[in-house]
Amino acid sequence: MTLSTRFEGKVLLATGAGSGIGAATARRFADEGGRVAALDLDAERAQAVAAELDGSVGIGCDVADETSVQAAVREAAERLGRIDCVLNSAGIVQFAPVEELAVDDWNRMLAVHLTGTFLVCKTTLPHLRAAGGGAVVNLASVTALVARANLSAYSAAKGGIIAFSRQFALEAGADGVRVNVIAPGSVRTPMTRPVYLEGALPRSIQSRLAEPDEIAATACFLLSDEASFLTGALIVADGGATAV
Repeated sequence: MTLSTRFEGKVLLATGAGSGIGAATARRFADEGGRVAALDLDAERAQAVAAELDGSVGIGCDVADETSVQAAVREAAERLGRIDCVLNSAGIVQFAPVEELAVDDWNRMLAVHLTGTFLVCKTTLPHLRAAGGGAVVNLASVTALVARANLSAYSAAKGGIIAFSRQFALEAGADGVRVNVIAPGSVRTPMTRPVYLEGALPRSIQSRLAEPDEIAATACFLLSDEASFLTGALIVADGGATAV
């Protein structure tokens, strides 16, 4: 449902936008008047999402590679003219106990989640400044706050995103850029589908999975001027998982 035109004239650069929360946020942002640069490791999926959205573009990007990020951000700014908002939602997941976790897999998890968030924030900051300030939303996870079996690398990366985002909020705030974090609980996405087909849901008050649109609603609130006094904040959208 279109709630407003609060993003009219604005451009969102969203990573991981080929599916899941990234795609849902891109669609909602466009529904409310904005344009989107949809970035994804799978360029075809990014382009398919962008094709649904007026005035938007899909771009292939490996967020763990600085050259790829720089090229994607440059292309987005050239094709859409500006960047006002950023969503960092690219991610992967791998389950393994610590004693079986290879260092290469540990490093890849940190590279995609934590380094990827850093690279996109660093590279888009000049564009946010040029637009007169803007908003960044980084996706962490409830696993940064509570323990879940066999997710040490994923949880460490997501915890790093929370800590990095506070520091980035401080530095970017001098230019009027707001930076906030969402820690979603269990969400029904292509990345998590195999997990929840195999077992019971993690314990929470609501005892259900979130839909990507529910997290997208929170993201778009934080990206909008309605959240003008929110920066350096962590929003836990977990259906009450951290309360029980």
